[in-house]
Amino acid sequence: MTSANFHADFTGQVVCVAGGATGIGAASARVFALAGAKVVIADVNLAAADATAAAIKAEGGAVRVVSCDVGDEAQVNELIAGILAREGRLDVAHANAGLESTQKATEASAAHWERVLNVNLTGVFLVCRTALRHMYERGSGSVIITSSPHAMATVPDAAAYAASKGGVHALMRALALEAAPHGVRVNAIIPGTIDTPMVHREVQVASSPEEQIKRLAASQPLGRLGRPEEVAAVGLFLASDAASFITGSAIPVDGGLMAALPSGPPLAYTS
Repeated sequence: MTSANFHADFTGQVVCVAGGATGIGAASARVFALAGAKVVIADVNLAAADATAAAIKAEGGAVRVVSCDVGDEAQVNELIAGILAREGRLDVAHANAGLESTQKATEASAAHWERVLNVNLTGVFLVCRTALRHMYERGSGSVIITSSPHAMATVPDAAAYAASKGGVHALMRALALEAAPHGVRVNAIIPGTIDTPMVHREVQVASSPEEQIKRLAASQPLGRLGRPEEVAAVGLFLASDAASFITGSAIPVDGGLMAALPSGPPLAYTS
């Protein structure tokens, strides 16, 4: 599925993408805007967010940028209150903001641990909680959460990141059950290795970042990195009426990554 062959109409709807400056978040902001939504990009990286917004506006999309650290409760409250005051409604919240972490547990400071969980887990909670309060009153809405394969299987130097994403999975299921009686749906996307600035930052710890990128691409049975727009298209689908009976689900967009055993994909994929 790509945004090119799946069409949804979000005209008149308002979408907030937390962590929408770059990568998956930027692609999400774009597909919702091109589907007719008014999009609010919330991010701490204002230079990148402004560049993304300018590109979307150049394509005819309606978008604005708000500075917000999702780990700060007051800022999240102000973000959602501002959307309701200015746009009058909030139909979709995409909790996408996140920090990468490549430190072993034995080497990580408590401050590092707390910062990663503050953004990746508490930040998701704060965005979802504040958005859901409004959606419950309206009796409709959709929440999309960006998770990770690290919620289920990880590597030795990702303790804080894996813990945060495992928490996100559990949180998504709890929120979906709580929101269902209110007519609100909550789902997660599990991206594989996607060609984003975050991934390119992560590989810098490797002795050869270029070779590490090649290894990551080869680890996915489709044999390449995913594209941000491929992940965004699934978020668009999950928020649309086409997914009206889907809630509490975590949808992999990973090129087959989680289907493969640790030894790698069968030879049939590589021959």
